[in-house]
Amino acid sequence: MPRRVYLHIGLPKTGTTSVQETLWHNRTILAEAGVLYPSHVFAEQFLAAIDLQRERYRDWLEPLAEGAWARLAAHIRSWPGNSIVSCELLASATSKQAAHALSTLDFAEVHVVCTARDLARQIPSVWQENVKTGQTTTLPDLLSALRTGEPAETSGLFWDYQDLTQILRTWSAGLPPERVHVVTVPQSGPGVWPRFASAVELDVGRFSYPRHHNTSLGAAEAELLRRLNVRLEVEWAQHSAVVKDQLALEILPGRPEQRAITIPAEDFPWLRKQACQFIDDIRQAGYHVVGDLDELIPVDPWDDTGFTPTPDAELLDVAIDALAGLVPRVPRQWPPARHQLKATLIELSERNPGAMALRRLYWKAKERLR
Repeated sequence: MPRRVYLHIGLPKTGTTSVQETLWHNRTILAEAGVLYPSHVFAEQFLAAIDLQRERYRDWLEPLAEGAWARLAAHIRSWPGNSIVSCELLASATSKQAAHALSTLDFAEVHVVCTARDLARQIPSVWQENVKTGQTTTLPDLLSALRTGEPAETSGLFWDYQDLTQILRTWSAGLPPERVHVVTVPQSGPGVWPRFASAVELDVGRFSYPRHHNTSLGAAEAELLRRLNVRLEVEWAQHSAVVKDQLALEILPGRPEQRAITIPAEDFPWLRKQACQFIDDIRQAGYHVVGDLDELIPVDPWDDTGFTPTPDAELLDVAIDALAGLVPRVPRQWPPARHQLKATLIELSERNPGAMALRRLYWKAKERLR
């Protein structure tokens, strides 16, 4: 049988991080079974997706991203067995970029894997993720934009990553439909991993599983960050280090009795209509489905409360908890000397091609030892 390359292209917020952490955690076991997860560092495939879409992600370009897709393809080419690539940023690729990516892998049988989840769960999840990364749009405004298409910038950004029909059409061009795998995320249960593993033909009997931390925010916690974004005027690096990595991922998710972020019942008719269109398009295209397409249809809400404004008193409690969790994390020396030294060494190596080449040789040596 020809060796295969499985390209997991997203969609974002469908359990992709959990899949990637599991693959990374078990990459040695995968290699022993003849399967390559091509990453010397955890962010390597992320950087390759940025390199593939340089115009869209120009603000995220860094020295390590330069030529990252070509290096990823070369790594896969050098491997005699199957390979798995997983990065949700691939969902936003244009037809030209997807065609280029597939052409660099034409030495193998390429399969596209797309994980999908119903929009009633996707929209709140995407909204809070956008808030974590600095956006200020309210959930009602996002829902209005998705219903009406206005403003086009807001709705277009969402559908660039969530238009299941268009994304599958982009990545399936030139591929037989049986090599395009749509994996639905269960409404409840163990999550997407067992189905994903089945789609990429993994025997997970020997796998170990890292502890995945649930970093979802409640309605009040997300609203606090959204309002904070309105006030903040800092560079992305500082926002990411403090707001995203500490407040959003570590401090606020641990608060008890969080109210879930929900969608008003009045939005469910158009959500169901859109889901049925996705399902019809997938069936007509003849893609391979792992799971049940009906799971893409939103489950009727148990009440009609939807998204309600957060009272100021509740926001005050959240803000105090956030400050209480953040203050002990601020070191007396900022940044800590050891972190500053490590960051300086990494920055210098990224500016020096010779030093960067030595780092790559070190990664390859570690891989051979494994």
